[in-house]
Amino acid sequence: MQKTDLSKEQKQYYRAKAAPELITVSAANYITVEGAGDPATGRFKAKIKALYAVAYNIKKINKLQDQDFKVAALEGLWWAESGEPVTERPREEWHWKLQIQMPAFVAKNDFKQAVALAGNRNPAHLHELQWEAQPAVLAAQILHTGSYDAETPTLQKLDEYIRQHNLEVTGAHHEIYLSDPTKTAAEKLKTILRFDVKSSKI
Repeated sequence: MQKTDLSKEQKQYYRAKAAPELITVSAANYITVEGAGDPATGRFKAKIKALYAVAYNIKKINKLQDQDFKVAALEGLWWAESGEPVTERPREEWHWKLQIQMPAFVAKNDFKQAVALAGNRNPAHLHELQWEAQPAVLAAQILHTGSYDAETPTLQKLDEYIRQHNLEVTGAHHEIYLSDPTKTAAEKLKTILRFDVKSSKI
């Protein structure tokens, strides 16, 4: 049985360069969960646990139908209600959405069934998970290597690129976590930093 690996099939989505670039992100389906506050809290970790529980149940359901896949990288979208860059606000004011992309063959009904199966173990926040179809967008991105707390210089490069190319940010601060922080030294973590954008030219 062939196993679908989105990181190989969608290289533009799951790879980035150390220099800013503009890409087109295709429409796709995701399982998501939202929250607010400092990500160092137990609530944040519990929601990640619920998200993965459902993702792996979806994998099991599809594997029984001879459509196995590798669970894709965790992603986070971050914003502040004030509209200011999230990195300029206290962590207590952060809002976030955690998500994992699903292969095209995964159906919403698979998600519903996976949630029901996960409910047998009654993980916290399970009822908050959503199935979300996201449209195709234009995005500016850059690869950050290092700790999450040291992203500012990398973000400055991306912000400058966006200004120089007459682009306007239209979405939240988006991160794709290519490294497992529990197994990777902070200085070696690789994270794609991305913003949905549109042309600001009149």
